Amino acid sequence: MTPDQQPTADSLRSQLEALRLSASERLAAAADADGVEALRSALLGRSGELTVVLRGLGGVDAAERPKIGQLANAVREELEAAISARLEVLRGSELEARLANETIDMTAPGREVRIGHLHPTMSVERDLREFFHAFGFEVFEGPEIETEAMNFEALNMPPDHPARDLWDTLYVAEPGSVDAGEPRPAEDGTILRTHTSPVQIRAMHALRPPIRVITPGRCFRYEAVDASHNFEFFQVEGLVVDHATSLADLKGMLEEFARAFYGEGTRTRFRPGYYPFTEPSAAFDISCLVCGGSGCAACGRSGWMTILGAGMVHPAVLRAGGIDPDEYQGYAFGMGLDRITLLRHAIPDLRLLMGADLRFLSQFPAGR
Repeated sequence: MTPDQQPTADSLRSQLEALRLSASERLAAAADADGVEALRSALLGRSGELTVVLRGLGGVDAAERPKIGQLANAVREELEAAISARLEVLRGSELEARLANETIDMTAPGREVRIGHLHPTMSVERDLREFFHAFGFEVFEGPEIETEAMNFEALNMPPDHPARDLWDTLYVAEPGSVDAGEPRPAEDGTILRTHTSPVQIRAMHALRPPIRVITPGRCFRYEAVDASHNFEFFQVEGLVVDHATSLADLKGMLEEFARAFYGEGTRTRFRPGYYPFTEPSAAFDISCLVCGGSGCAACGRSGWMTILGAGMVHPAVLRAGGIDPDEYQGYAFGMGLDRITLLRHAIPDLRLLMGADLRFLSQFPAGR
């Protein structure tokens, strides 16, 4: 039929039949679902081939139009059914192929569940707790925000005592002074504690002798951050108060600790030291963990490493804790938990512990 000829009922029937046969062949040739969907648009879309054929329906004799319309609807329904059937076949084949390629071996072991672990410092604290618990110590904790009275004066350091210069104290600001542009220390003497020793005073007030406690906790000092210092650090202190406690008891306790943490062959020594809250005071050294005591750069060629300070509790401190020094004696010791961790794992820089580099921290999955 030429463009100038009016379509007849017979010509439209022929076109619809040809479209049906052509669509059937093209559907059979479609290789995937995307191809079928493209063919659906080409056949049944707003500008599709069936729509183009039906545009000639207006030129058909009025008596024949209903018959041609019924035939066109039948062809449309047949095409839609054929398209749906072809899609179902192709999608089923695609699913089977994907399942074949993605086969799961049900006998294979499952993936290991990854769990976290303690930070090296916290792991050492846990081990310290376990060690001292075996010797009858209990854990006693106190606040990180303290008063000058508890942090210094109760520990035999009155306001004019020169030993206060040893602690670079961080003071809590008076409320409103920072906003006013004139920050000043709080009038009630509130500070961030510089050591965990104030907890010993609280323990003496809360408990009755005999007392055996350790006081782990976080402390703060205004210090520059370097390989061995930080403004925030951890301490563990110990306190024993009883009727007949002696320096020999203290020495024996610390020797047991050193052997448990650093090996049976570790040598120890006491050296005279100074702490305002103990008298006499001592520094506790162990044989160098690097050179074994022969002398190296790590120990300053001395063969010894200082790991903690200790001494007999000063009578003034016992009185501040509500205990009669004429009836009871006590000993105390304190160690930097970070330093103990550095020595235990031979870590050269404290800043590695304080960071969050998982490449470093993952080296200590068991904390040991």
